[in-house]
Amino acid sequence: MAATHLDVGLRCIKYLLCAVNSLFVLTGVMIISVGTTIYAVYENFSHFLDTSYFSPATVLIVVGILVFIIAFMGCCGALRESTCMVLVFAFLLSVVLIMELAAAVAAYALQDGIKDLLAENIKMTMHQYEKNEEAKFAIDFMQSRLRCCGYNSYLDWNYVSFNNTHIDVPDSCCAYLVDELSDRCYGKYQEGCISRLSIIVHRSALYIGTGAVAIALIQLTGIMFACMLGRAIRRQKTERERRRWELRENLVNGYEPLGKSDPITTFPIVYMAPDYPLKGDQKC
Repeated sequence: MAATHLDVGLRCIKYLLCAVNSLFVLTGVMIISVGTTIYAVYENFSHFLDTSYFSPATVLIVVGILVFIIAFMGCCGALRESTCMVLVFAFLLSVVLIMELAAAVAAYALQDGIKDLLAENIKMTMHQYEKNEEAKFAIDFMQSRLRCCGYNSYLDWNYVSFNNTHIDVPDSCCAYLVDELSDRCYGKYQEGCISRLSIIVHRSALYIGTGAVAIALIQLTGIMFACMLGRAIRRQKTERERRRWELRENLVNGYEPLGKSDPITTFPIVYMAPDYPLKGDQKC
């Protein structure tokens, strides 16, 4: 009866671990989608951001890919009842959990001093507006996409010059045009780009941190199931070996070689024919 309960409990843990691994596949898709989305957003404004800001998003993409491989290994280990594969699954899942928490901490840590970094990069790019096509494209894209102008306001363009010539406010700062043919600008964006871009970075960090912590909790549940399954498989294998050894001992101890039995307790069986009279009262 104990062995039956052990088999039932092992089967339940196996199915639960397979269900958790299916959930891991979905979380892997979520991790990759969040990482690629944030990476794409940062790529649009890569001219103003340091390369270190791409690290959390890159880590999330790598983690998402690893989750697929680890989930497959966990399912195989559970179905094959392999203690080694299940324990390796738990270990790799722990490593992934640490990587996710590291990405969340890095995303929050990089928020410190983000406004100073953006102000410096935006100012430097604005002064390269007329002499660098890449800088011009980056400024126009940022101002038109974020609906902002300058780093604090559109007045910042009054301090930008090229060859000692004052630069007019770019058309990307225009809220809308009076006449599309003449490109006459009517109204400029009042808000600077530092606040808008810093909000994007803060929200991205929030998404990375919240998503990583939520998925880490799910993975922690998977680690617990994997450890439980590993112990259950080990107990079952030990129980099987014990039962196999007992069966072998019973067979060995219950076998007695012919001619070596104890004569005191064992007696031979003698079969005797019945005494029937001969026909015709014949006598030997």
